[in-house]
Amino acid sequence: METATPKTAIEYIHTLGRFSGKPGLHRIRALCAALGDPQNRLKFVHLAGTNGKGSTACMIASVLQAAGCRTGLYTSPYLVQFHERIRVDGQMIPDGDLSRLAERVALAAQSLELPEGETIGEFEFTTALAFLYYVERECDIVVLETGLGGRCDATNVIPAAEVCVLTPVSRDHMAVLGDTIAEIAAEKAAIIKPASAVVCAVGQPVEALDAIVRACEAAGAVWCAAPIEYKLLRCDIGGTAFVYEGQGYTLAMPGRHQLQNAVTALHAVEALRERGWEIPVPAAVRGLARARMAGRLERLREAPLVLLDGAHNAAGVAALCRAADEMLKMRKLHVVMGMVRDKEYETCIRELARRADTFWACTPEAEDRALPAQTVAAIAEQDCAQTHDCGSAEQAVGLALAHAGPKDCVLICGSLFLVGEAEKILRARQKPSE
Repeated sequence: METATPKTAIEYIHTLGRFSGKPGLHRIRALCAALGDPQNRLKFVHLAGTNGKGSTACMIASVLQAAGCRTGLYTSPYLVQFHERIRVDGQMIPDGDLSRLAERVALAAQSLELPEGETIGEFEFTTALAFLYYVERECDIVVLETGLGGRCDATNVIPAAEVCVLTPVSRDHMAVLGDTIAEIAAEKAAIIKPASAVVCAVGQPVEALDAIVRACEAAGAVWCAAPIEYKLLRCDIGGTAFVYEGQGYTLAMPGRHQLQNAVTALHAVEALRERGWEIPVPAAVRGLARARMAGRLERLREAPLVLLDGAHNAAGVAALCRAADEMLKMRKLHVVMGMVRDKEYETCIRELARRADTFWACTPEAEDRALPAQTVAAIAEQDCAQTHDCGSAEQAVGLALAHAGPKDCVLICGSLFLVGEAEKILRARQKPSE
C-alpha cells in the first residue's frame, strides 16, 4: 500500500478494480463503520439515472453554492484529473487532503473482515474518502451522484436524502441492472428512502416512471409532482434561455437536453425549499447561469469549432444528434469517435456517421473495454463515405483538425475515456483562447 503522495494514492485506488465481489452494500457499510460512519453526519441530494445526472448534479450544486450553502459535489467518472470527482464549492479536493485521507481509508479497509474473495473496490474506496472530506469541510449539503444503478451502488449507504432525483432512464449496463427499462428504473429508484422528497425528470419513459412511483410509495417517500410551466426562448451553441414558472433563466450548457436537466434541477431546488432550505430565486438564476460541466458539448476552440461530448449510450447519443441537427446544420461536421465494447455501439456509431462529412475512428484508452478503431470504422463507413481508421485518439484529433476549415466543427464523442484524452491532447497543443 502506497498512498503517501497524490500520484501514488491515485495509482493505489485504481488497482482496487471496478468490481470487487458480490453486489451489495455490505462492503461500503463495513468500511464506513470503520471510519466512524461519516455519511451519517451529512445531508444529501442523491441522484440516479442513465443520462443527465452529472449535468443535473452540477446545476443543483451551483444553485446551492449561490445560495450560500457550503456544497459538496460528488460525480464520476473524471475526465482529466481524479480530483474532479470530489469538490466543495466548485473547488477540487487538494492534493494533500487526497493523499492524507486515502491513507486513512486504506488502513480502515485493511482492518475489515470481508467475505472470502471480496475486497474494497475503487468506487467504494473513493466514496468513503469523499464522505470524510465533506465532513472535514463542514458541508451543509452534498450533491451525490450514483456510479452504477442505485440499489447496490456504494453511494446508497447514506441515510435518507433530503431529495432523491431520478434523471431519464434508458437501456444501459443491462448485464448488471436488467434487460428492460422498468427493471433498470427499479434498480435506480432503490435510492429512495422513507421521508425523502422524490423528483423525477420531465420526459421520463412511462415504464420507468411507473417503477419510480411504485418505489416512492413502497418507501413512504414524498412524491413531488413535476411542474409543467416552462418555455424555451433560445437554444444555440452559446447556451439556452428559458422561462420557468414565470422567471427567466439562462444556461451556458447548450442543447435541449440541458433544458430538461435544468428544469429537473430547479424542481429539486423547489423540493429543498419545501424542506426548509433557504434558496432565493435570484440565487437559482445566478447558480444556473454559472453551472458548467466538462465534456457536455464543451467548446474548446472556435475556428474550427471544437466540441467534446461524453454521450456513450443510445439515449445520450440521440440527444447529441438532436443538438447537432439543430445547432450545427450550417457547418461541415468532422466526427472523431471512439467507444467501449459494453455499450450499444453500433446504433451510436451509425447515428453520428449519418451526420458526418468526415468520420475519424479511434480506440480510446479504456484498457480491455475499448472497441478497436477498426471496428468503429467498419460500422461508420456504412453511412459515411469519408471514414478513416486512425488508431489512436491523438492521430484522429490531429487529422480532423488538419482537415477542418475555420467554419467547420470537429465533434469528439462516443466515450468519456475519449473525451478525457482529447481534453489533454487539445490543451497540450494550444490554449482554448488562442
